[in-house]
Amino acid sequence: NYPHCWRTDKPVIYYPLDSWFIRTTAVKDRLLELNRTINWKPRSTGEGRFAQWLENLVDWNLSRSRYWGTPLPIWRTADGTEEICIGSVKQLTEEFSKAKEAGLNTDSDLKLVNGLLDIDLHKPYVDRIVLVSATGQPMYREADLIDVWFDSGAMPYAQWHWPFENEETFRRSFPADFIAEGVDQTRGWFFTLHVLGTMLF
Repeated sequence: NYPHCWRTDKPVIYYPLDSWFIRTTAVKDRLLELNRTINWKPRSTGEGRFAQWLENLVDWNLSRSRYWGTPLPIWRTADGTEEICIGSVKQLTEEFSKAKEAGLNTDSDLKLVNGLLDIDLHKPYVDRIVLVSATGQPMYREADLIDVWFDSGAMPYAQWHWPFENEETFRRSFPADFIAEGVDQTRGWFFTLHVLGTMLF
């Protein structure tokens, strides 16, 4: 027996896949240390449920094999020996321009507007961009997407478009003074907020 989708009646079969991970176990001690500085209400949530979650921490499986969501900003050569992780539209534009000069990116719909690549950064549009590796090989975007919980954990930065602008506003607002949410968010939103805040700072 195996489960079936309640909407389509198609089989839901689990099998191992190659995935991208964030090495959260490398900062486990710091996560536990910073958790003790949070004024949890009730304390048992932070000292019990959340602390136990952190004590049993495994690396965060970041990638998802879906169509919708935030694409992984990683381009790789076909053999996987060269890769680049893109950190901004500016960097993507620079890498796109290098590849165009190398004879890649001949798609006439891919254009620069005000010096930046003018494209929807979601699938399938971003997948039209081919980059070039240091050795001149074409690089294609990894097909997977980012776990949507990463987006929620990035909320404190995304809401102010930091680090690209609003530095002062962000610094005044981070970390949050107060968060009210259901206990079910302990292993979801609170965890991703805590991990990203710990790893970035």
